[in-house]
Amino acid sequence: MKPTALDGLNVSPLNPTIGGEVTGVDLRKPLNDATSAALRSALLDRKVLFFKEQDLNVEEFERFGRTFGELFIHPTMPQLPESPYINPVATEHGPAKDWHIGGPWRTSPFIAELLQLKITPPAGGDTMWADLQAAYRGLSTPMRRLFDELTAVYLADPAQYSPTTRANAGERLEVEHPLVINHPETGERGLYYSTSAVRITGLNELEQSTLRRLLLEHATQPRFVVRYRWQPGDIAIWDNRAVWHSAVDDYGDSPRLGWHASVTADWRPGPPPAVTSAT
Repeated sequence: MKPTALDGLNVSPLNPTIGGEVTGVDLRKPLNDATSAALRSALLDRKVLFFKEQDLNVEEFERFGRTFGELFIHPTMPQLPESPYINPVATEHGPAKDWHIGGPWRTSPFIAELLQLKITPPAGGDTMWADLQAAYRGLSTPMRRLFDELTAVYLADPAQYSPTTRANAGERLEVEHPLVINHPETGERGLYYSTSAVRITGLNELEQSTLRRLLLEHATQPRFVVRYRWQPGDIAIWDNRAVWHSAVDDYGDSPRLGWHASVTADWRPGPPPAVTSAT
């Protein structure tokens, strides 16, 4: 696959449907409107973008994140003293190794997330992303119809996120999202699921465990996955409405330090339009 040129940028595909390495841009400098628009377009197309050896400071990292929307102050992740929007990610916190999307405990989950690694282990410490839109296309027609009808329930983590339940600790809040959505910007249909879901609505325990296993094994096949080997200063940004991701837990106690931020917007994953067969 050949690199794509967008406003002077080069985006080299890393997998047929997901992942692009971007060259021709210095994120340490303010981006003009054309470059910002080109990056947003590239993200919709490639779903995950990688920028090598940028090594941004706090101000530059925040500015780059705002190219894609408003930054979110996370209520439970640690924060840098210089910025409430940047969450330090370190070896002692442990890798987020389960396949997940960002913020499904919110009615408006994150639209994008970005990560810059400052220190990388001598070996290991990769991150993987899987294309949930390609995974949906890879399902058989009967399985697509099944997934189209289902929703998953997530804990809204009442002790942490709800002012109401901080005062009433016994109350349990939940939020429900469909297992299939149409992307709000591209219209492309894709799976939408995080392994933190507490149940799949309407299914018994055996059906849920079977469907979870099928979803996990299907949507993490190598043909849907891009795996990235980090170097210090590298940055990744991903479309949280099109992919899920997992950190590889293979570096033990070796140092791994990075900065994470979440991008938010006023949206809610809604069920896609019903698919009707021709008569």
